[in-house]
Amino acid sequence: MRYDDVILRWAKIATVLFTGMAVVADVFGVLISKFVAYCWAEVFDNPRVIGLTVIFYLGTVGGYLVLIPLFKMLSNMSKDKVFDRANTKLMTIITCALVGIAVDCTVGGFIWNGAWILAVVALFMALVVLSIRVVFSKAITMKEEMDLTI
Repeated sequence: MRYDDVILRWAKIATVLFTGMAVVADVFGVLISKFVAYCWAEVFDNPRVIGLTVIFYLGTVGGYLVLIPLFKMLSNMSKDKVFDRANTKLMTIITCALVGIAVDCTVGGFIWNGAWILAVVALFMALVVLSIRVVFSKAITMKEEMDLTI
């Protein structure tokens, strides 16, 4: 067993665990958003509590749009499909989902200031994934050119 296989296995396990946590968050989303509204945001009026609940659920949808392609990408890598156009497409989906989460959190920032921090973190993560995607895309192009010369 290669060292990379162990890392990929643990990454896939972590992805499944995070997806499970997102499912649990969806089940208890109303309670979680009320807790955030009452205890952290100190918001007590119904329209803003409902707004935070909607923002919360939109954020979990974005979370699924990050986790599912991530799992598919890790599965591709465990099959030795690393520098593959399918992975760059998955990274594009992840980047778009992270930007969507950032937009969602930006809207939430008008109700709870802590959401601004989440928006910045999501944008930073989108930048990192996009940068890795560009590197993968360049590696694919270089690999295709090398295959033509042989």
